[in-house]
Amino acid sequence: MKLKVINDDGSVKCHDISDTHLKDESLSGDVRYIGTQSKEENALNIYKAYFSKAKVILLDETNTFLVDEMQRLNIVDFSTNQKQKTIFDREDFTFMYYTSGSTGMPTGALKTLDNIISEVESVTKLLQSYSINKVIVTVPFIHLYGTLFGLMYPLLNEIDIVFKEHFLPHDLLSIADPHTMVVTTPLYIKALNTLTEAKDLSQTLFVSSTAPLDEKSICSFNEKFSADIMQIYGSTETGGIAYKINTNPLWKPFTQVDIYTNQAQELEVKSPFVSRKLYANSFIDTKGKIKTFDYIEEEKGGFTLIGRSAKIFKLAGKRYSTVHIEHILESISDIHRALVFVVLKKDSLRGECLDITLESSKTFTKREIKKLLQDNLSNLKFAIELHHVDKIVVNQLGKKLRI
Repeated sequence: MKLKVINDDGSVKCHDISDTHLKDESLSGDVRYIGTQSKEENALNIYKAYFSKAKVILLDETNTFLVDEMQRLNIVDFSTNQKQKTIFDREDFTFMYYTSGSTGMPTGALKTLDNIISEVESVTKLLQSYSINKVIVTVPFIHLYGTLFGLMYPLLNEIDIVFKEHFLPHDLLSIADPHTMVVTTPLYIKALNTLTEAKDLSQTLFVSSTAPLDEKSICSFNEKFSADIMQIYGSTETGGIAYKINTNPLWKPFTQVDIYTNQAQELEVKSPFVSRKLYANSFIDTKGKIKTFDYIEEEKGGFTLIGRSAKIFKLAGKRYSTVHIEHILESISDIHRALVFVVLKKDSLRGECLDITLESSKTFTKREIKKLLQDNLSNLKFAIELHHVDKIVVNQLGKKLRI
């Protein structure tokens, strides 16, 4: 298979992807991290790690907390020639991804080769009827969704990959051919709907993840491009949980995925895709079962999502805890308390907005708060609503009342 990178001038750089070109036996068993701002470099390094049987931790290097964490854990960048002993040396995994989880601090989800291959096999069966012969990727490869659909599914099915470092929505129209799968996000789907240009993409499949799409956006897209949208529902820890196509209200679990609900109707997932181990200052055995932050109603043939906990903020494939965001804000000397919620903005391309309330000794601007969060999390753009109050209400134990 080939990995094709489209340059800004329209020229194409082509890489042959095989163990002959990328395998390095000296990397076998090494633990390193990958997370540059170059999609091309990340893709090639991820493939090299896979063929070389290295163990890699995937992250965004603009997240200063995670870079500092790598130094603390004695884990070196993939491009270095150093060998270091780490606490991960004895652990069985191929890729590890960071996710915010419920505690507010990043948690590592370890994925074994069996996790990855079993999920790709399930995806392959699901996509069989589409006869995919090219994959276009707009998402980062350093997240589970990007790795699985953008790199490992094409590799294990010998399908060529095409991407640009900076994909604009109209770029997709010029290169989306019949039997192409476009791995993207709701943001791109909504942006494509705003284009004046249209094209018959009836034999092109768009796969979307990171957040649910509203029915209006899906209907507009179906009408404008005649293309199917397959939405993927899951998390870093669980892997893929379920999917649905176009405006079908029901999510259908992937093969091999068992779902359960507790008394509060919170979703629990057990499958071969689930990380058996998580890392949060120590290793946690999940026993292959994860409780999500989502609430569902089971129905014949699938389930509906009631809603997601307001404690998780997702943007462009990345997942952040509002508790973690509050910790960042409260580390500023002038901010005494912060209260953060995720609210849905139906009229926004990004869909979600951070609603931030500050109890502080000075008045901050939206721009100042955005800059502060971008410096500590990543350089992603996101919407915020900012409020200042004299006092954030707390209970007798000093815990903030989330009302």
